[in-house]
Amino acid sequence: MLDKRTLAYIFVFLLGIAFSSAIWTIYQYLSYRNISKAVSYDYIIYGDSKNIIVKNGLTGVIDFIGKNLSDAIYSVLEKKKENLSILIKSGQYYIPSDILLENLISLKIVGEGAELHFNGGSIILRGENYEKSMNNLIEGLTLVNGSMIVENSFMTTIKKCIFEDSDAGVILMNTNTWTECTLIEDCHFENVKKCIVFKTPILNGTESYANTEIKRCNFRLIGEGSVAIHVEAGANFNEGIIQNVRIWMGNANEANYTGILIEGSMLNTVLQNVVFESFANSPSEIYGMKIGPACEPPLLGQGVVFLGNLTKNIDNPFGKWVYGIGCSFKFENIGVPIGLNNLYGNSCEITPPKYLHFSMPTVHLKIRVEGDFSENETITVRLRLKFIDGSYSKDLAKTFNANATIWLDHDDLFSIWPTLNIISSLVLDAKTNMSSSNVRVYASIYGQYN
Repeated sequence: MLDKRTLAYIFVFLLGIAFSSAIWTIYQYLSYRNISKAVSYDYIIYGDSKNIIVKNGLTGVIDFIGKNLSDAIYSVLEKKKENLSILIKSGQYYIPSDILLENLISLKIVGEGAELHFNGGSIILRGENYEKSMNNLIEGLTLVNGSMIVENSFMTTIKKCIFEDSDAGVILMNTNTWTECTLIEDCHFENVKKCIVFKTPILNGTESYANTEIKRCNFRLIGEGSVAIHVEAGANFNEGIIQNVRIWMGNANEANYTGILIEGSMLNTVLQNVVFESFANSPSEIYGMKIGPACEPPLLGQGVVFLGNLTKNIDNPFGKWVYGIGCSFKFENIGVPIGLNNLYGNSCEITPPKYLHFSMPTVHLKIRVEGDFSENETITVRLRLKFIDGSYSKDLAKTFNANATIWLDHDDLFSIWPTLNIISSLVLDAKTNMSSSNVRVYASIYGQYN
């Protein structure tokens, strides 16, 4: 039987535990009441007046107390390498060195009003190769005088981030394998010298940054020499898209801005609803796009607009082919092989660039037949439309018994017109009724793409 004194001690002890638990619960509620209950995080990082604190999002236990954000993140990475989620709470964090996020799968770092001051440093998302750095997300951070480097990584997403007052914003680079299918969306770049850069590959890196998407981003270029998007020599930003983007350039009395600088390849990358806007009164070296000597320009889709005073909308000193919806084309003096003994020769297929199609009402096709006809020789030139599903239209054939040049008219083309289909290419071939021939067939085609 316990005496009254002992029972009193036990009662006070239990009351103390209950009181401490209640105080802790109230503190946690007040500290994290703004965190969405619909989303849970493995770890929550926040700062007080002295320290950076890491709280386990599942247990509520404080796992780390330190002096800088880098150490806080590293303490978390020691525990988990895949499917890790981190919330960085509102506050200003001063970071003395780079933050290296290496060989991580399905990492999610989300900022909730977090402002990171880097003093020229970077968040580096790096894979030993792309298979070891996949499906990572960085969202909602503001980087001041800092950048993000995505290296040898696959399907990285950078979302709702702000980049301010730095030499570089997002840098994509390949040092081993490639960096493909990157998504950069809903980001803002303010006073960044080079906002998004596709770097020349080095070491064992390939040139491919294929299928990168830049969507709903805006760029405010302030310092002279600034570039919104730079594709360096040897870098291939191919089969991608730049969509719903606005680039502001040049205040009065300022010069030397470029919206998109292309020194590598943007083959089959589509620009859609992209606005280049200059505020310069007397522009000097201000370009919407600048095209280098050994590059492949992008495809200009709908809604590409150049506003204000620019030195040139597109600076193309090396005469590279700029193509897009509504652009003109010509293919001249294409030799069509002639088959013998009434058998058609090898087909000559004329195909528009990827993502474009012939605007058939604008197409004008000329056939020229010349040479030494044998007695009773007949040359037949056949035109067919090839459709996107690999099928063909019926034949349109023209016969020649002497040298001649003809233009096909609308009646000719509409006679092989499809009811419902997409024309992917024009196919020409020719034949003679003789066992040999000294005749030559040439075709020239002019028109527009849609």
